[in-house]
Amino acid sequence: MPFILADEPEYEDKLNCLTEDDFFSFFAAMNASPRWGISGGKRCIKVLTLCHGGTHHNTAFDPETHKITCFSGCGTICLHTWVSKVLGTDNPDEGKRFIERWIDEAEIDLSDAAPETGSVMNTYHAFDPDMQVDMVPGIDPAILADLYSQFDTRPETLSRLCWCKPKEQGGDGIPLQQLIDFQVAYYPKRGTIILPHHNTNGEIVGLYERSFRPLREDVRKLLGYGRREWIDDKDARTAIYSAPKSKYMPLWKEGKYQDEKKRCWSFSNSRNLYGLHRAKEAIRESGKAIIFEGAKSVMLAHAYGYPYAVASHTFGASDTHIAMLIQAGAKEIVLAFDKQYQEQQGEEWDTYQHKTIGLAKRVGACVTVSRICDKDGACLGYKDAPIDQGKEVFDSLFFQREVLTGRG
Repeated sequence: MPFILADEPEYEDKLNCLTEDDFFSFFAAMNASPRWGISGGKRCIKVLTLCHGGTHHNTAFDPETHKITCFSGCGTICLHTWVSKVLGTDNPDEGKRFIERWIDEAEIDLSDAAPETGSVMNTYHAFDPDMQVDMVPGIDPAILADLYSQFDTRPETLSRLCWCKPKEQGGDGIPLQQLIDFQVAYYPKRGTIILPHHNTNGEIVGLYERSFRPLREDVRKLLGYGRREWIDDKDARTAIYSAPKSKYMPLWKEGKYQDEKKRCWSFSNSRNLYGLHRAKEAIRESGKAIIFEGAKSVMLAHAYGYPYAVASHTFGASDTHIAMLIQAGAKEIVLAFDKQYQEQQGEEWDTYQHKTIGLAKRVGACVTVSRICDKDGACLGYKDAPIDQGKEVFDSLFFQREVLTGRG
């Protein structure tokens, strides 16, 4: 949704200019030893608890909400509030000014907050397969009916979407019936694909849209502006900030549904698995569950004869997700994440190992965990999902899946 910013950049405006990599650089400048991770099922930046002495990576920053969660007692607070705690002041405005100085390229010095070498360690809570997971509530059916009246769900329209077109025509090859079953829609007003998410009972809990417009960072580059550069030209600012941050974004609340507290039809992803409402019976009967990253992979898997497929909508899976699948009857959980690396070394491979082997070590006493990993790159491209090259390839990869750990 287009909006005009004030002539002089406010703190929030400046913060909105930053990318994930910028925030990572900020925490590095604070000597917080940032590292990428997953918290609550979402991609986050894990940092040292500088507000409590800085000896554990027990703090997580969400680049989307600009909130930081300290699991050592502070709870979820604004970034500037956390910074003020690190600075040893009770005035949050001090935190804002500190962040703004860094944005303005000023040198910052937090050497006193740096942890001593060797003191850093990872901490995890023990995995509990019986943990209580409160189901995400569904959106009011009357509201959904009103929203869907603005969408196009006709089969002839869905069949023309790129998701439904055959792969040889540049599409994704998802059968039309899968789009219908998962209540996918087209939004003519915005030229986007609407992707609903359901809770375990099949109620729609959130609406995302797949945009085909240039992303915000692409528009920045096209107009010649740097990543953290403030833009004085109002027209350029409007063009940039009206562009989507990513291909998939929660549908913005418009008209009578506008809400200052919650501006979009988002939901708690950490307590939800895409497709579980359609997969739960097959999981109970087969004892198997496959976790993909994205919705399209789930729809393809169901069409290919793997009805026990779900998606975490993130690179990895949280302990909550694993508990949900165990409670649904899964005895084996197959990790089928997008990240496939032909070179088994470096930071990216280490991250993939952590998301698969690391996860298996945490939960393996309760469930068998395996993974689909095309290690030599013989079947998949660099960023392919394991199912992107068709049923025959996926059948082979699934049959050859690597068991990481089992119960016992």
